[in-house]
Amino acid sequence: MAAVQTWSLLLTFLMLLSCAAQQAPMATITASENTVREEEITRFEALTVASVPVMPALDIGVVLFDSDVEQEDVSSVASVRRLESKLLAGLLRDALVASNQWGAVRLLPSLSPLVPVAIETHIVHSDGRDLILDIWATDALGERWFQQRLIHRQSGGEGSSGDFAQVFNVISNRLLGSWANRSLDERASLLAAADIKYAQQLAPDAFEGYLIHDEERLILSRLPAQDDPMLLRVMRIKNQEYLFCDAIDEQYVVLAERIGPTYEMWRESAVEQAEWLERYQVRVADREANTGDGAFARMQSSYAAYRSYRIQEQALTELAEALDGESRPLVINAVGRAVTLEGTLETQYDSWRQLLKEIYMLEQGEAL
Repeated sequence: MAAVQTWSLLLTFLMLLSCAAQQAPMATITASENTVREEEITRFEALTVASVPVMPALDIGVVLFDSDVEQEDVSSVASVRRLESKLLAGLLRDALVASNQWGAVRLLPSLSPLVPVAIETHIVHSDGRDLILDIWATDALGERWFQQRLIHRQSGGEGSSGDFAQVFNVISNRLLGSWANRSLDERASLLAAADIKYAQQLAPDAFEGYLIHDEERLILSRLPAQDDPMLLRVMRIKNQEYLFCDAIDEQYVVLAERIGPTYEMWRESAVEQAEWLERYQVRVADREANTGDGAFARMQSSYAAYRSYRIQEQALTELAEALDGESRPLVINAVGRAVTLEGTLETQYDSWRQLLKEIYMLEQGEAL
């Protein structure tokens, strides 16, 4: 009779768990086509830290991760993923900065000729425990430095969330290998070409012929004089665009402070929930009776893990939806006047770049 009651309680618990999963704002962790296998996980690497950057110092742009959700999607899942795309991009930027191997490392809302090398990332899968990212780096001449799939599985245990940021060490080290393998002339040529590429998007006719196409990449054919007045104006406009990136960095710091702790707790709870599901599946596969004095205690423990996960998931969802709904205007000073930018970060960035181009053309006309 006791065994029947125990199984009845277990069945009731599983039915409640199933109902709760259907009502939850985000999907319960289950097996999928993106299920991570142990042998596929990207191994941690120690971050290679330099006393001084490899010279000449290379500026890096970290494009906000592609969240793989439509902008029109207002679901809670989409809100969390969009928030995660910013948070993870910030963690990658932090790893690059901590290596002390680079010049300025900036967050970019979208791909831009502002930097000599840009890192782009697509979020393939993210469920709190398993994270799959496709990451690639491309320079201003169109050369792909590397492309890598990064797979991370969050481990359980107290303090395990501290390992998460280290997952991006491998990207900094990989980038360093590509840069260090280039000669000094190749490095200097890339930095000069990046300036020309930026100038061409402002004034394509004025800087035509400095870069020529060779199959799938560009080659630097010649350079303007160092005191070329048009190039000097371009560099001044470029410095104005850096102001926007500085504002993005400030937003990231605020974002990390507000959501970082909740995000970490959600990942820890996701690990507990996923491990419980795996243990349950093993018990079912082995057809273990799981009856006896400890059955109810095991159910209580399982429900506690599940409840913890749902609480953290709900907290992250509510916070994500609140922040995703915010449209924080940016006020930036440009050539002596304050400019207010509104909309998404991508929209604000596009507006700012268009404004800078108009300022450049206006100044160019006045100079003529």
